[in-house]
Order: sequence, then structure tokens, then C-alpha cells
Amino acid sequence: MSADHTAHTRPYWHLDAKWIAGLLLAFVLGLTLLVYNLVQITAEKPAVDALSTAMALAFSRNGLDDETEIAEVRQRLRASPGGTFQPIPGLRVVVQERDIADLSPREARLYFFRQLAEPLYRGGPEELAALADDPAMRQQMAQGVGPLGLLTRQTHETLQGVLRFLGIASVVLAALLVLFSYRFGRLASPGCVLFVASLPGAALFTFLARGLGSSGAATAPPTGQDAGMTGMIGYLAAGVLPPLLRIMSRNYLVAMALGLGLVAIAFLVQFVWWLTHRGRGKGRPSPWGEKGQRGRGEAPVSPLPRFPSSPPILGEGGRGEPGARPRAPSGPEG
Repeated sequence: MSADHTAHTRPYWHLDAKWIAGLLLAFVLGLTLLVYNLVQITAEKPAVDALSTAMALAFSRNGLDDETEIAEVRQRLRASPGGTFQPIPGLRVVVQERDIADLSPREARLYFFRQLAEPLYRGGPEELAALADDPAMRQQMAQGVGPLGLLTRQTHETLQGVLRFLGIASVVLAALLVLFSYRFGRLASPGCVLFVASLPGAALFTFLARGLGSSGAATAPPTGQDAGMTGMIGYLAAGVLPPLLRIMSRNYLVAMALGLGLVAIAFLVQFVWWLTHRGRGKGRPSPWGEKGQRGRGEAPVSPLPRFPSSPPILGEGGRGEPGARPRAPSGPEG
């Protein structure tokens, strides 16, 4: 076995280590992508938008586009000496006439409930309850936000800490996967793992985003037999979740495309390498030596096999003279 072949032969345990690192990376990377998406949707802008929409849907009896309540608010604003109005008695949230003058009924509702969503996001239910003057209302608001209390800055910062830990673990496992891979597999292996880790999330959240987006949000809360807890949850989900699901779907699709891109680059580089090296045969020795270069004063090595030469024909005197006829044996003298 040549020295070059020995140098390029990997230990067998490298293959096992590559598979172990790849499987662990796929699991950790899946968690990392999920936490990253949760960090994205708990950021201030998407979280406050979701909180505003959820509150507006929950407290608008005839839907977000109903003009009856907004027309009443505009009438009271015009009748107010200072051009201000407190829609909820006992809650220190004030609407001014100039703030909603050019807004549609939906936009006016979202503007009002945004003033409640921002303190809820910044300080949680306690800061939201601090807007109430009545102690009973304050206690009810502190305990009645439900799942909306998860969309806060504190949740966002906690998820950022988890994301940093998972990111470090993913980088370490990716480095091990690259280390135990070989040649173009150092690009293809991480790309394949990234594709596998992002595929379930991309399929799930894209399906949910398109499903809820195509059905459309209800224009009014459910009534009659559909007015139960299930109907109300579906009504809120159809109005709040589509923007958040689109963010998650986009992130997963970008990660999946990045994985496919790494695999495609690896195959492209390998194909180019094959095109540039396909004329260099290894089964036939080069006439210029092992490395393709002839040393000084050295004759070229013939690629033809060597055969043993024929025995020389002895001429006179037993010397091997080519072309000499053999001498006939002489008889006994005398």
C-alpha cells in the first residue's frame, strides 16, 4: 500500500462519530430553530400587535369593523370640552379626537387597545393592572390575562438566554460533524442536517399559516351554538395567529433553503473537481514518475512489462557473440 493511500484512509470510527454528531445536531438544531422562532414572535412589535388584536377581538361585541361603537366614541369626543374621552371608566386610558380622526373602525380599536398591550408587554399583568383605579378591577386585570401574559418582554429575554445556550451547543456539534466528515461532505453533511431539522417546522407552520389565512378571520364573534369556549378560541386564533405563523413559516423555509443550498454547493464543487481530475488515471503508471515529474538524468519508465531476455547464442570460444555460428565438435585426435 502506498504512502498516499495510507494518508487518505480515515479511521473507521470517524464514520460512527459523524453519524452520532449528525443525529445529535439534528435534534439540537430542531430545538434551536423552534426557540429562535419563539424569540422572533415575542419581540416587541409582533407581540404588541398580537396582544392588541386579541384584546380588540375579545372586547368588540360586533367585530372590529363595526362602526356603531366608534361613531359613539367620536360623538362623545366632539362633545368633550378638551377633545378627550375615557372609554373604560376606572381605567386610565384616554383617547383624543385627533388620534382617531382619520382611522377606520378597525384601526381605531387597535389604536386604543395598543395602549393596554404596550404596558402588558413591558411589565406583565402587574403593570397593566396598575392602570386601574379600582382595587377590585386591578386584581381582576392582574389575574385575567390568561395566555396573553406569555407575550411579554420577560418571556422574550428568557427565550434569548435559552437560544444562546442552544446556539453554542449547535455550533459545537456542527464543528464535530465537519471534523469527522470527509472532503465535500464537510459542506453536504451540515446542509443535510439543517434541511432535515427545518423540514417538519416548515411543513407544519406553512400549512397552518395558509390554512388560517385562506379561511379568513371572522368579522364578528360567534353567536348561538358557536358562542362557546371552542368557538371563541377559534375566533381569536383566526384573527391573531396568522401573522405569527407567517413569521415562523418564513424562518423555517429560509433555514431549509440554506440547507439545500449547502448540499447543492457541495455537489457542484464535487462535479467540478471530477471534471478537472477525470483525465488523471491511477491504474497506469505515469512515464514521468510517481508525481508526474522526471528526475534529472533519469530515463523514462516504460509502461510495458519486462520479459526475460533469450539466452545468448554462444559463438566461438564460448563467448556470447551475436550472430556467430556454433562450432561443430571435433573428433578425437589421433
